[in-house]
Amino acid sequence: MKILKSDTFYFLPALLVLVTVPLYFIQKLVVNSLADSYTFYYSVSNIYVFHFVVTLIILSVLYFVSKKAPNYTGFTFLGFVLLKMIAAIVFLIPLIKMEAVSKIPDFVSFFAPYFLYLFLEIVLTIRLLRQSTT
Repeated sequence: MKILKSDTFYFLPALLVLVTVPLYFIQKLVVNSLADSYTFYYSVSNIYVFHFVVTLIILSVLYFVSKKAPNYTGFTFLGFVLLKMIAAIVFLIPLIKMEAVSKIPDFVSFFAPYFLYLFLEIVLTIRLLRQSTT
């Protein structure tokens, strides 16, 4: 399939979907197994929609920056990582403000995929940087 070559734009969303679907179902199984002992504030769906959308925006912008101004791809990545952290805090504010509830399972439920998506962003950014130097 020529459309999914790693240097085309459509490769990034396709890869993101291929990563998101299994991660979603794995986390859904884990959360459902813990549902008897803990009530999660955020659903797995909300968490994955947040991560999917944010990562798709970041990867899209990085792809276009790497094509138009490849010298700024790394700086763009650093800026978006900062914005992603801010977005995560804003997303978690209702949970942070809650009192008398154990927040650890919710934070683990949010930050496990956060770091997996961050790793994916790093790997794909390195790939874009390598492609722009050749």
